[in-house]
Amino acid sequence: MKKLKRAAVKWAAAAALLLAAAPAFALTAAEVKPAIFAALGRDIPQRYLSVIDGELTRADALRLSLEAMGWGFVIKAVDQTALLPEWPEVEGVSFITATMEPKPPEALLADLSAPLLPEDMTALAAWLAECRGQVRWKSSFAWEGTELIMIKHGVGNPDGPANGDMKNGVNEPLFIAALAVDMKNTPCQIATAVMVGANKAPLATIAGENYGVAGGVNGGYFAGAKPIGVLRRQGYTDNAKFWPNRSAFGWNAEGEYIFIDGKETASIASNRAFDRFTEVLQAGPLLVKDGLPSPNTENIQPNVLDFRHPRTFVGTDGRRVFWGVVDGRDNMHSVGMTIEELRRLCGWLSLKTALNLDGGGSSSLWWRGMTFTLPSNSSDRERPIPYAVLMFQPGAGVRQ
Repeated sequence: MKKLKRAAVKWAAAAALLLAAAPAFALTAAEVKPAIFAALGRDIPQRYLSVIDGELTRADALRLSLEAMGWGFVIKAVDQTALLPEWPEVEGVSFITATMEPKPPEALLADLSAPLLPEDMTALAAWLAECRGQVRWKSSFAWEGTELIMIKHGVGNPDGPANGDMKNGVNEPLFIAALAVDMKNTPCQIATAVMVGANKAPLATIAGENYGVAGGVNGGYFAGAKPIGVLRRQGYTDNAKFWPNRSAFGWNAEGEYIFIDGKETASIASNRAFDRFTEVLQAGPLLVKDGLPSPNTENIQPNVLDFRHPRTFVGTDGRRVFWGVVDGRDNMHSVGMTIEELRRLCGWLSLKTALNLDGGGSSSLWWRGMTFTLPSNSSDRERPIPYAVLMFQPGAGVRQ
């Protein structure tokens, strides 16, 4: 903390020198970027930053600041919601800066369209120094029984490892997107890529080709195009094998749902009590059970459990079901989570029971025609998957 305070004084002094030396007209990106980099303690490659010609407005300076922190994808994600008729006034930079912690100085927020003047730089540098210590944002958008929740934390490091500093990481970049639904009012069903004429397809394709879909996430593990563990959809069993010691999640059209603890259930085939759950997928491990961390590894390999990866999970707070994704493998945007870190996230979200689903390059979340997660594949394209979990508008349903 003392180092941060000393650094803040140094950056404020640098900003003061810029103020004293600069003429009394608006600054350009070339003049402002060095001050932003100094405040964050690192240079940021241009590929992460917008190209802004001419003199900057305060909004331009805040955009460059957010992008330099690794928040460029969050700006794009919020801007996507502005394409929807319910939120025509939403704009990424202004919305995020008004709702994040810490907020930029009120002097900058008061008129974002005003030219960025040299006297603004001291306040901007001090705010960035504060963000370097800790910064977070959370917001949500509700529609037709679904609520999109987005969470952003930390500052990226373009020179750091893709999965962050697992021993000493502080304020590391994380991005989480989740869809919260009331299963009694929002139909949820498993849809396969076969329905769109393929063995595997991106989530956006599977979701977009089915009528009335509000949202979707990827599901459980698979090998090739075959699911690993039980997969039951609309009462039809695609794969009957219950993988030993692995947990599962099941539900039906009445909104009843169940988390099946793989430590306690060897198979669901011989137990008629499970027959009423027409949708079942198996994954693991169980993350939380009855409000407490579930320590069972379910014989999953340590490199899956103990290294940071993109993650997909399903959980409940007792009222709604949350289908969530943690982005990963990106040192600027989001470094991912270990299973233990994911357990802590579930606790922070007040989830009483939760299950880990397939992660890595398969992790993806789609809502209202748009993807709100960033693929971790090198191609920046969604990985094709054999099936997905879809959330439908009331009255709609997956085709047979």
